Amino acid sequence: MNNQIKIVKVSAEIEKDEFDFKVSPWRLLLETNRYYEIKPELGPVKRIYKEKLNTVTDETKSYADGFLSCSAFCIEDRVNEMQLEILHKLQLKINAFRDELQLNQKAIEQQKLLPKIEGSTE
Repeated sequence: MNNQIKIVKVSAEIEKDEFDFKVSPWRLLLETNRYYEIKPELGPVKRIYKEKLNTVTDETKSYADGFLSCSAFCIEDRVNEMQLEILHKLQLKINAFRDELQLNQKAIEQQKLLPKIEGSTE
């Protein structure tokens, strides 16, 4: 029965106004008490610790050009649940960026209200 488990990688990418979900199957090579060794069709073997299964990972190292990415390894039955969690994580990230940008905008606007004039004798 353990060999029947089907692990997939669910990933999402946003680039400006384009959004894409991908679900790719990974072949289970080995299962231990602590981890799975899995392999995609093309690429190296990866070790996924069981506690990390069904956990969304932020793959965006730094925000640039409107690009964000998240992924999760899960069993095949949980794809829809992982897609919802990924959407939620991406929305939280976008909200955090928006909040930070609003603070930056506020700082700029405050500078406009209080111009600093060098050499002023007022």
